[in-house]
Amino acid sequence: MKNVKYIELKNQWDYEEDDSEANGQLSFSAKIVLIQLILLVFFILFVLFFQGTLNLRKSVKSENTRLPEWNKSSSIKRVSRFQDNYFTKYESRYLNCTEFINGNQGAIDSYVISGKLRLHKDKLLGLQMDCDSIKNRLFGDLPPFKHLKRSIAFVRNIYQLYELQEAFLSMIYHPSHFYCYAIDLKSDERLKKSMRVLSNCLDNIIVLDKEYDFDRSGHKQDEAHFDCSKRILEKNWSHAITLQNFDLIIKTPEQLSDLSELLNETSIMGSDHALTDRYDTNADWTPVGMMLFKNESEVPDEILHKKLVVRKSLNEVVLSKVFVLSMFEKLNLNMVIKRFDNESLFGVDEMMVMTLYENYLGLDGQVEVDFTDSREDELTRFTDWQFNQPDGPNAECKSHWLRHSICVLGVEYLQEISKSPMVIANKVLETFDFGTVICTREMMNDNKTGRSPDADWLSKRFPQFRGMRVKVNS
Repeated sequence: MKNVKYIELKNQWDYEEDDSEANGQLSFSAKIVLIQLILLVFFILFVLFFQGTLNLRKSVKSENTRLPEWNKSSSIKRVSRFQDNYFTKYESRYLNCTEFINGNQGAIDSYVISGKLRLHKDKLLGLQMDCDSIKNRLFGDLPPFKHLKRSIAFVRNIYQLYELQEAFLSMIYHPSHFYCYAIDLKSDERLKKSMRVLSNCLDNIIVLDKEYDFDRSGHKQDEAHFDCSKRILEKNWSHAITLQNFDLIIKTPEQLSDLSELLNETSIMGSDHALTDRYDTNADWTPVGMMLFKNESEVPDEILHKKLVVRKSLNEVVLSKVFVLSMFEKLNLNMVIKRFDNESLFGVDEMMVMTLYENYLGLDGQVEVDFTDSREDELTRFTDWQFNQPDGPNAECKSHWLRHSICVLGVEYLQEISKSPMVIANKVLETFDFGTVICTREMMNDNKTGRSPDADWLSKRFPQFRGMRVKVNS
């Protein structure tokens, strides 16, 4: 044992032997004392050894039977896989992303029965928040970044859990892209502080100082998205993707760059009739009545006095920079945002951008297209809808859980996600199944994502793409 000084004991014995040689043979009583001393030493050694063995056995038994504890104070954390940043190895023992993506139902059932990987704000592993640690979590396990032909701006409104937002970012981070975040003023201080630390560590990540009063009805979503867009307007990006808290990007940075090059000046969104209980049907919806244009003298009368048809889609859209720039340059955006952000109505965040884009206003990045029919958006957002059913357990969802008429995405959806042409999947809850995030990241790193669209595919589904190609090439 470490406390037994064998060298010192040997030295003492040598000293007594030398002394005996100098003084002759030891007396009988001295020999008895010496023997007793030796026996005492061996007894002490035996006790120490037995006690150490007993403690070791107790330690091993305890380690094998106890559940893993959340360690917030550890200064050194061993990370060999991405999930180790957020979970213990014991908790993630049933996570088998390859089998999930391949649709192995047995592997999925074992993972689900074991309890899934869930993040709760009161049970989190302590993340090191220095810049080196943040960068290592984001892209330390990734190969060198590839050159991108075009850069994307990700404009995201958030309100909860830093770990989820960091994991989302790690899936799509590239030094050539730009990321702007708007935070709900009701968010906890941990999220706000952590996001600002993240922003300070990387130049292409921006967190707005202003905070917003988001709610389920969609209020302040448009305002926050456009404040973020304005903040990064001078940056070198080609398309902006608007996102909300639980939106999961399912295409790689390279795929998104290629998509931007293919779209060129085209914006992508769904096309549908707005529900009349979501906007003021009695208001004056002509551009002149809305005071929509900054300089009305430059606008033809047929545009200025034509009543806008209010349109809707989803909050998530892909906007070309030329269209965004034109909106800021020519329109009174603050006024039109207020027009749509009616505090007494529900679902107000799904109409403004669509209405401005789908009514021809002579803006750059816009073409005259007949949007009177409904057209499903087959590119922007993957969603498994189950309408008119209560939140909670739901047999129609693959994950068996419904929230706000949308099936929450668990690992049961990974195979479908891996084949989808969509850019975004909604919705992912970290308190329901964080394994979906981890495995989608692995899927993207392994280049097992769904097909990227080509020009023919886009032309068949998006009339604005066909029209913009003619306009640009004419």
